[in-house]
Amino acid sequence: WACHQQQGPGAARRNIITEAEIDALGTISVLDVIARLHADYLRDRGVTSIKGTNRRAVATVFMGDQEYGVIETLRNVPAQRVGEIRYYNGPEAAARFGSQYGGGVIQLIPRYD
Repeated sequence: WACHQQQGPGAARRNIITEAEIDALGTISVLDVIARLHADYLRDRGVTSIKGTNRRAVATVFMGDQEYGVIETLRNVPAQRVGEIRYYNGPEAAARFGSQYGGGVIQLIPRYD
């Protein structure tokens, strides 16, 4: 987790994949882009116990500000339709999107051509 908590120039970049980086790969799906550039976004963070329920702490996918689905849905999103990919770790995701997203959020920002 240390890479997500560093401060200073470049710290935020570890949590963002830019349009230029997406285009440079020439891959087909967003899942491929993330797997190649920041596979740690896809990591299962183990079991959490929130309010007595045991849940896997995995990131949830958002398209813009709307929940889109589980990580596997990234396989069906063409990379050329996404302008930016942002990763929010558990605490950041819970603060921004709600406590149920403690496993993190992968937010896709669509391209507007």
